[in-house]
Amino acid sequence: MIRRELLLAALALPMPGHAASPGNIARQLAESYPATASPGYVGALIGAAQRRLGLKPNRPAPPATLPDEWPQRAGYAAFAEAARDDGDEAARLLALQALRASIVDTPQGPRVAGLRAWTDDLFMPTLLFDRALPLLPAAERLRAAEALNASLLALAERLQRADGLFNHAVGSPVAWGRGNGFAALALTQALTGPLPDSPALLARLQVHLQAVLPLQRDDGLWRQVLDHAGAAPELTVTAMNLAALVTARRQGWLPASSLDDAIGRAWTGVQSRFDADGGLRDVCAGTPAGPTLDFYLQRPMVNGRDERAAAMVLLAALSVA
Repeated sequence: MIRRELLLAALALPMPGHAASPGNIARQLAESYPATASPGYVGALIGAAQRRLGLKPNRPAPPATLPDEWPQRAGYAAFAEAARDDGDEAARLLALQALRASIVDTPQGPRVAGLRAWTDDLFMPTLLFDRALPLLPAAERLRAAEALNASLLALAERLQRADGLFNHAVGSPVAWGRGNGFAALALTQALTGPLPDSPALLARLQVHLQAVLPLQRDDGLWRQVLDHAGAAPELTVTAMNLAALVTARRQGWLPASSLDDAIGRAWTGVQSRFDADGGLRDVCAGTPAGPTLDFYLQRPMVNGRDERAAAMVLLAALSVA
């Protein structure tokens, strides 16, 4: 196993002080933010981080009916992890129920059901498929992977702009920061998990990250609207981009020389928005698809405790820990 000091050196990251090290920040957040008791993608991400850190996450209580909305259905990834790590048979059945219900047959082949034309919904099914697909019998996995690959490519075709950035949604022609973070995480997770042999997804990710890199501020953060110089710095997009860039570097998808400085500055930016009590600064509030640039520029910012931001900072900290 590579020691943490060598890994950080390989990533060209400055060695931070002990109290602010990636591992310490991750542990403080994981202990400060118990995973929520109801399924949802935020709770699933926090629970996954807690497992990685050797902590026991809360087991979410399944709702009476399978959620239709993907931000909630993606939370069934937590049941897949409980099945994998704990041998929980009831959790395995719940995860498989959610996964199988998410695949429909169309004249063009299998597809993921119920996706909105939002960047958020690039990430949500990818989280569930990444965790639950290995639970499927081998005969079903190919169909599930085909559904995810085709659905992600179709959404990306509608949302990715000629410059490589993503509009938040069809009808929302704005490069919202966290929306682009969802796109980056979705593609990196798909390519390292259920879809390792998708050159079309990889090409879209490479173009996207190359577009994101020059938009980073001097302090390491990216903006609430990526390509608007007057937009405020925002924590979640910075954490999400950091996690995606570290994965891209490790996988060799982009030259290390083009990523190292951005990775180091991004981690410095994330550190600057964290306090020892689990408080986080410059976090965009929950954001539906909006029709205008002003809608995104005027979204409220959260300063304090925020589960969504904690989940994304956990991803970032563990990516460099």
